[in-house]
Amino acid sequence: MVAGPPGAGKSTLALSIAVLSGVPTLYCSMDTHEATMALRTTAMLTGLSQHDVETRIQTDPSWASDVLSRHASHISWMFDASPSLSDLADEVALYREVNGDNMRLLVVDNAIDVLHEHGDEFGSLRSLMRELKWWARDTGAAVLVLHHTSEQYQGNPCPPRAALHGKVAQVPSLIMTLASPSEGLLACSAVKNRYGPADPSGSTALWLDYDPARMQIKDINL
Repeated sequence: MVAGPPGAGKSTLALSIAVLSGVPTLYCSMDTHEATMALRTTAMLTGLSQHDVETRIQTDPSWASDVLSRHASHISWMFDASPSLSDLADEVALYREVNGDNMRLLVVDNAIDVLHEHGDEFGSLRSLMRELKWWARDTGAAVLVLHHTSEQYQGNPCPPRAALHGKVAQVPSLIMTLASPSEGLLACSAVKNRYGPADPSGSTALWLDYDPARMQIKDINL
C-alpha cells in the first residue's frame, strides 16, 4: 500500500513502478481517465513536461502512440471510475483469459474509488483488502493499492500509519506513506513492513528527486 494526502505523488510513484518494472501489468485507474494517464506516461518515458507532450501531440498525433506502444505495451488498463469488487474480479479474470497467463503486477488506484456494494465505507475497504490479498495469492502477482490518509494528521515528514483512512493496516505486508513538503523532493516512509524495518510515526523517510511536471521520480544524486 502507498498512502498519502491528495497530491502527495501516489499515482506518480505507482505509474513509475508499473512503467519501469517492465513486467505484465494490470493498472486499474479509477482516479484518472485515459487521456491524462496517456499524457503522464508519455511524459515519464520521454522526460518532457506534460505541457510539452500535449503540445507535440497536437502537431503529431501518432508520436505519443508510438512511444507508448514501444515502451509501455506491457501495461493493460482499466478506466472504470467506480468499479465494484466483482468488476475488479472480472477484470483480473479477463486479463488471464486474454493473455493466457496472470499479470505480474496489479495496481489499484485508488482504494476509496471502489464501489461500496455492502455495508459501510470502512467495512468495504476491509473487504477490498481481503480480496487483494486473495488475488495476490491466486495470481502470484505483486499487488499495489493506493489509499488516502487523513489530512488531520501532521506528517513529519510523512503521515503516520494511524492516518490511514478506514484503519486498514492489518492486511498489507508493506505500507509506505508519502509527502512532498518541498519542491523537487518526495519523502517515502515505511510505516509498516512485515519483513523489515518500519517507523509507524512516518518520521523516518527516504528522500527522492521528484518532478511532477515531467512525472520523474529518481534517486537523489549525492
